[in-house]
Amino acid sequence: MSSRSSADRYTHLRTGCADRGLRLTPQREVLLRVLSEAKGHPTGDDMVQRVRKVLPTVSHATVYRNLQELLGEGLIRTLEVAGTAVQFEVNSDDHHHFVCRRCGHVWDVYLSSLDVRINRRRTELDGFQVDRRDVQLHGVCAGCR
Repeated sequence: MSSRSSADRYTHLRTGCADRGLRLTPQREVLLRVLSEAKGHPTGDDMVQRVRKVLPTVSHATVYRNLQELLGEGLIRTLEVAGTAVQFEVNSDDHHHFVCRRCGHVWDVYLSSLDVRINRRRTELDGFQVDRRDVQLHGVCAGCR
């Protein structure tokens, strides 16, 4: 779980929008609030349902467009697990993920250290810049065992 409170996440998202020149429309304000309160890794459809609890007439397209804009500005990230819908990552703390192969649930994992060294003999990445590294641990959760 992120060490930030939902109020801190909301402030971070709101400030990030303002800094990037994204208008704070009523729909975006509600989405930021819902994102900041989200636990886990919600899908786009989860976000539509949650926003509609506050703004019943908001369109699916509006929520998805706003999510894409937040992604494009680097304010949120996606989590992609094979065979599942894309999930949104609101936790901006440095972390990775554990995915249960039985129930599909995803947990945030905080590694005490991670040393990634590319084997240059086997991997041709000359001139590449690595911006982010993601580790997904896969196995069976305690509940499914």
